[in-house]
Amino acid sequence: MPLKRKKEPVTPLCSPELFKKVFFKAAQKFYAENDLDFGVDIDNKNFLGHFCRYWNRETAFEMMENISLKKGLLVFGSYGTGKTTSFRIIQNLAKHYGVKELWFPSISAQEVVDRFNMEKNKEDVIRDYSKGTFLFDDLGSETAGNNIYQYGKEDVFVRILLNRYRNFENLGTKTHITTNLSQKQIEERYGKQLADRFVEMFNLLKLDGPSRRK
Repeated sequence: MPLKRKKEPVTPLCSPELFKKVFFKAAQKFYAENDLDFGVDIDNKNFLGHFCRYWNRETAFEMMENISLKKGLLVFGSYGTGKTTSFRIIQNLAKHYGVKELWFPSISAQEVVDRFNMEKNKEDVIRDYSKGTFLFDDLGSETAGNNIYQYGKEDVFVRILLNRYRNFENLGTKTHITTNLSQKQIEERYGKQLADRFVEMFNLLKLDGPSRRK
């Protein structure tokens, strides 16, 4: 039986206009420092609006169907469109302004698998990445894990994300993901059981268009 969490009123961190202004200023700086192209256009305008509303904890974010501030974000779309960069900008804002509500640790999906392959106690790795807020970057690009003691080859993230689903249900634990995979490809890679739970765990935001990398 899920634990009953105390309901706390969610209030925005600041006015919507101010948050967007601060985010866009930070984005322009980040893109310039990393020799990337940044601009608000038809490909990213809607995404950036939803993304800012989510992190600013605005109830207006929840006007869309199956959208909730209690869920994490799954940002999907083609290569080089700024999915990972958008999260990094939020991390930079969290550190620069000391806003703990915006902070989350992040790691690439392949780094998780690499640690899984190196560690003798595989269950420690599964446990460590099953708890607490995390951004898993580039899900779907990782290789299968090596677990010769029990399973042979296995998709490490199937177990991690199923554990995180249970923690989301019981504790409200948030997970954030970036991926180049479509929803159909996620189901093909990780199975229908996990793909179905993604709808409950995540706000699905698409960021497509041409690559912004030079």
